[in-house]
Amino acid sequence: MTLAAAITMVLNRVNLSTSNTAYRDRARDYLSFVLGEVTPSVPWWWLDRITTFNTVASTRTYKPISGNVGAWYSFVDDTNGRLLSIIGSDEVDALDPEQDDTGTVEAVCLEGLDATTGYPVIALYRIPNAVISVRVRYRIDLGAFASTQDGSELLTLGVPRVIENVLIHGATGLYLEDEGDETLSVREFDRQQRCLDVARRQQSQVQGNRRYIPRRSYGEAIILRFGTDTVTAP
Repeated sequence: MTLAAAITMVLNRVNLSTSNTAYRDRARDYLSFVLGEVTPSVPWWWLDRITTFNTVASTRTYKPISGNVGAWYSFVDDTNGRLLSIIGSDEVDALDPEQDDTGTVEAVCLEGLDATTGYPVIALYRIPNAVISVRVRYRIDLGAFASTQDGSELLTLGVPRVIENVLIHGATGLYLEDEGDETLSVREFDRQQRCLDVARRQQSQVQGNRRYIPRRSYGEAIILRFGTDTVTAP
């Protein structure tokens, strides 16, 4: 289904003209609004992404993703085959108050959003003294739909088939609610919830018999600092 077809379906369910530009823009906004609620509600497998970036010697901060990020899963030093810990800014300050330690990269800290681009910024501890390749696993946060995307399949916009009905019923419910039809809006929200339940069941089955190993936070360890070296004890 294309985004244009989804917009048309919403307007048909609300009984509004499908050729009116203002109505179509409003329906697109509602579809985007529902998508913004659905994507963070479950760690959806179809939002998982992977990328790599190369460090620059003596450079501490990076913007590895040119877009929104819903969650960070892992950072791996591919050059040396080492998993990098994800730590908080308070731990970075404790380990390196002046933020000038250089050497082997051990951890990554999330530093918020870049003020100019809005892209997420990460910082490395320690500051690399050589070029390494870092592999990043993360969950993307899909942005709002644009009118230029109307001809695109929802699947190519990052939305799988199982979520299409969730968006359509949710957007229709919002439209009807704003139009003052509470009865029909409740009906659409109920259908949206049923479709969402189906999508969640698929989410639980898609990875088969995968087993999840327990993960200990970097912050649960005791960190001792001796000059430029650290010792971690369980």
